[in-house]
Formats: sequence, C-alpha cells, structure tokens
Amino acid sequence: MSAKYQALYRKWRPMTFDDVVGQEHITTTLKNELITGKIGHAYLFCGTRGTGKTSTAKIFSRAVNCENPVNGEPCNECETCRSILDGRIMDVYEMDAASNNGVEAIRNLREEVIYTPAGCKYKVYIIDEVHMLTIQAFNALLKTLEEPPAHALFILATTEPQKIPQTILSRCRRYDFRRISNDAIAARLKKIAAAENINATEDALELIAELGDGSMRDALSILDRCSSFGGELRRANVSEIVGIVDESVLFSIAGFAAEGRTAEAISELDGFLNAGKDPLTFFEDFIDHLRALLLCRECADPGRVIEKSPEMIGRYQKQAELFTPERLIYGITVMSEYHGRARSMSAPRVAAEIALIKLIKPEYSSEFEALSARIDKLENIIRTGGAAARPLSNTDDQGAPAAAEKPKSDNKPKSYDKPETAQKPQAAGSGWNLWPEVMDAVKKSSKKLFMCLHKSEAVRDGNVVTVRVATEFAYKTIATVNGLKYLSDLFSSIAGETLTAKVVFGEQTESGSGASIMDIVNKKEIYGDIIKVKGE
Repeated sequence: MSAKYQALYRKWRPMTFDDVVGQEHITTTLKNELITGKIGHAYLFCGTRGTGKTSTAKIFSRAVNCENPVNGEPCNECETCRSILDGRIMDVYEMDAASNNGVEAIRNLREEVIYTPAGCKYKVYIIDEVHMLTIQAFNALLKTLEEPPAHALFILATTEPQKIPQTILSRCRRYDFRRISNDAIAARLKKIAAAENINATEDALELIAELGDGSMRDALSILDRCSSFGGELRRANVSEIVGIVDESVLFSIAGFAAEGRTAEAISELDGFLNAGKDPLTFFEDFIDHLRALLLCRECADPGRVIEKSPEMIGRYQKQAELFTPERLIYGITVMSEYHGRARSMSAPRVAAEIALIKLIKPEYSSEFEALSARIDKLENIIRTGGAAARPLSNTDDQGAPAAAEKPKSDNKPKSYDKPETAQKPQAAGSGWNLWPEVMDAVKKSSKKLFMCLHKSEAVRDGNVVTVRVATEFAYKTIATVNGLKYLSDLFSSIAGETLTAKVVFGEQTESGSGASIMDIVNKKEIYGDIIKVKGE
C-alpha cells in the first residue's frame, strides 16, 4: 500500500530560517537574537496569509530549545528537535485562537504556564490568529505577558494586527512579514517542481507565482492542483485548470473597448463565459488589467508596482497609450460597482455584459464619472484634430462628442478667405456681440463642448477673439492647437470674416466661480439628456 499523499505546502514547509522565502529582514534578526542570547518573552508576527508566520514560529520554537544549534538555526536532528517535529513533547503548544477564542482557553493556559518545562529549555506558546480572541481573553492574557515566567515564551501570529489591543502590542516584539515577490515565489516553485518531477515551463511557474498573490502557501496549493495535468505544464494549461481569464482575452477586450467596438468586446466576453468560466473571475481579472494600464500611464517605472515580466509590462505600456487616466479610472469604477452587484444577482453574466457596455459607452451612464469620461472623448478628438477635420451630428458612432457644424446661410457654406459680409471691428476690450450665436451653434452640435464653454465670456480685439473659460479643465480641453483652430474656424464662419481664437483661464464674471457638480445638475435643462438627476 502506497504512503498517504501529503500536500506540497505541508511537505515543503520551511525547516530552517534560511528556507523561509522573502523574509530575510526577520529571519536574520531572529538568528542574531538566538546567537547573542537576547531572547524576548513575547513576539508578534504580522502579515498576510501564506507569508511564513507560523512556519517561522515553529522554527523559532525548535531553535531556542535545540541541543546543537548552528548559527542560530535548529539542527532538526537532536532528540529535542525531533520530539518537537513529531509532536511528542508538550513544551511547545500551538493554539488556534479562531476556534479557541474564549477566556477559558486563556485561563487554562495561565494555569499551565507556571510549571517548568518537561524536556526543553523554554515552554513555547504559539497562538495563531490571535486577533480572534475576545476582550476578556485578551485581558486574561495580558496579566501573563506583564509578568511571564522566565521559562515561558509567547509567539502571537495574526493577519490583522489593528484588532489587537495596544496593551498587548506594547508588550511584544513586533515583526511584519512582507508579501513575497513573484520572482521569489517562482524561484522556489522551480526548485520544488524539479524535486517533485513536475514538468512545467518557466512561464507556467511565473503565472502560478502571480496567482499566489504574495502567498507561498497559495502558490504551492495551485502547483499541487496542476501537478496531475500530465505532460508539460504550460501557461495556458494553468489558466485552464485554475479558471482564470487568459491574458490574451483581457488585452483583446481592452483593445476593443479603446476603439469603441462594443459588439466585438461582448463577443470576446461571451466566448470566455460560454467556456464555463466564472463572471466574478472576469471582473477581478479585468479590474487588475485596467489597474495595470493606469499605473503604466501614471508611473515612470511601472515595473516597481506591477509584478509582471518586462515583456508583459511592455505590452501594458503599449495598450495604455490608447486610454487616458480618466477613462481608466472610470472603467475601474464601473467594473468594481458591477462586481459588487454580480455577487447578489442570479445571473452575474448580465452584470458583466452591462458593465462592459457602460465602459465602452459612457453616454449610457448618468454618473459624474461617466460625464467626465464622455468629456474625455471630446478632449481626445480635439487633441487629434478630429473635431476640426469633420463635422458630425451630436455624437459619432462611438459616442464621441461631435464637432460643431459650421452654420450655413442660404444653405451655402461661407468662405473664410472671401467673407460674404465684412463686419466693422469692435473696439478693443468690448464684449463680442456674436458670442450668444456661437454658443447656440455649439449647443446644437455638441452638448459636451457646450459644457466646457458654459459660463465663459468672449472679448474681441481686432481680429482676435479671446475666450475666458471658467474652469481649468475647460482650459486644458480647449486650449490646444487643434482646439484653437476649431474655434477660429467656427468664429470665422459665424462672423463672416477671418478671426483668430485665443483661450485663457480666469474667474467667471457672472458668479465669480467655476461650475460645480451641483451647478451642472441644476442646469440640466441646458445640457439635456446627458445629465440625469436622481429621483426623476
């Protein structure tokens, strides 16, 4: 009969401080304490799951009692070490506070701690998930930590140190365990895969390390699941086994979203969901994808915050150029909102489809973030010259703000070089009397551009019309080379002579302040259906 199978995360639990991955700042300090004999009576190990807190506590319990320690490391060969490893000695006691969180458990511990060790130098008490103790239990533990017996040593482990009373924290030596880097996890997985005869490609192990999300235990559990695949384990096989969204699908959907190709994006999403994948997994992975794109736009060195290979970061940087930060933030907001809704829906697939459509077409949403994303499309058109290059209706086929059409007289376009009429130039500094007509033309052709120019004023000085906008956002949106050309063409068309536009940013003369969100809502009748007031 074959031996009982043991999970990889148990089989490969660290046996020495040097085996603990990614926590050298802690293990080195603990070894130095053991070498110099400066051992405390209470330690607090903090950190996320799977980072080595309990493993380090067990190593420490052997190291302080080892008969033949080597540079602070336990030998794991002496009778004491073997007894602790086999659980044959009662001087090392482990307690799970999640299931023994009452005051009675701590009282029993207090009654037992006063007795001297049976076969070790120290009695070591490892209390896991210590934040789960009740207030009464913490109070009972506090008395022991204040006046501990010389032979007692406490190691408290927790994922949530903020829940531990300050009176307990102040009596412990605290060590914070870091999330383990993907590179460190992948290196460890490579060693274990070779020892376990698991034939896996390097990129497959890198993906498993990423899925571990800083936890060595989680990564080993995933490798365990994939170890029975048979044949060579590739990156695509890991994606299939674990049920995550393949990165090519994420890049494809994001690319379609950037181009406004709704049908193709939905088709790609449905292909993923029809394969039996979880819609919640799509939300989580796509939010991470948009986050990576946003960090590539905002960080000079995204590799410091995105734990991906240099090749993958290069792909992110290239796709990030298709989005503005505002559009990405809007996308993350929409996906996060519908991720929460999908958890309570009987058909979470519908939530994923709606979220993707709203991401691509912000005009379907009435929230302020959506409004900003729609204005962002206008900014893109002006920046690229699209507004001046082609007159459109209110919005183009992708929901982008349309350029203002040139007003017509007698159904014939006016010429800029040969004006039909010649107006007498106004005196310098006087308000431009054609500004209301300009605003009417803008309102009919593009409500989004009208929003930027709302509460602005125009002054003509010779052949130069200076537009003073009310907000910095409006200034940055319009005061571009293509934006100024567009306004100049529009002004010239309405005035019947060649005019040059100039845009400046300053206080609004009517009210002395720029438009606020409430101001926009109160002016719904001006903006029409691009604003929806809740409660209507």
